[in-house]
Amino acid sequence: MQPSHSSDRRPNRGRSVKRGSQKLPVWMLPALVIFGVVGLVTALMVRPAANTSVANVTAEVAPEVGKLAPTFSLSTPDGRTINLADLRGQVVLVNFWATWCPPCRAEMPAIQAAYATYQPQGFTVLAVTANAQPADVSDFFRVRGLSFAPLLDDGRVHTAYRANGLPASFFIDRQGVVRAVHHGAMSEAVITQEVERLLGM
Repeated sequence: MQPSHSSDRRPNRGRSVKRGSQKLPVWMLPALVIFGVVGLVTALMVRPAANTSVANVTAEVAPEVGKLAPTFSLSTPDGRTINLADLRGQVVLVNFWATWCPPCRAEMPAIQAAYATYQPQGFTVLAVTANAQPADVSDFFRVRGLSFAPLLDDGRVHTAYRANGLPASFFIDRQGVVRAVHHGAMSEAVITQEVERLLGM
């Protein structure tokens, strides 16, 4: 004799029952909870920070010394758009950094000193940071008296330049060609040497 399932034969007393619906086995509930949590965490991790600009980057290969630098356009915290391609004719330092990076903070005064000295001769600096709040970047620059351009990246320019470790610096000549790459904090002497070489001084 098969056991009776009296619960299946109870009349519906005011409860909504969907025909054809099936209950999930109890053993599946923990797995569903885990999948849901993992999905939520993943979505939060890949979501760009609010108000950051979406990068427009053109890159066939990662930048190499002696080859054209990947072009990109990014926004400053105050909403201005800067395109690397528009800076042909100038010597450009593209510096990848972050507010939380101690070596990045350590080299900023040296970068500022070089910018103040050589900007009239055609030297400019693009300081690219990823997934940072615009207000935090503006405050960082204001407190330190930095006058070159901070740019907000959604991560794609970092990826195109393979800037996995910070800081990472790329010196680009007047024709848009990468001439030197430095990983880690630079001294003022190193920056001065690279800039004067590219300016032809």
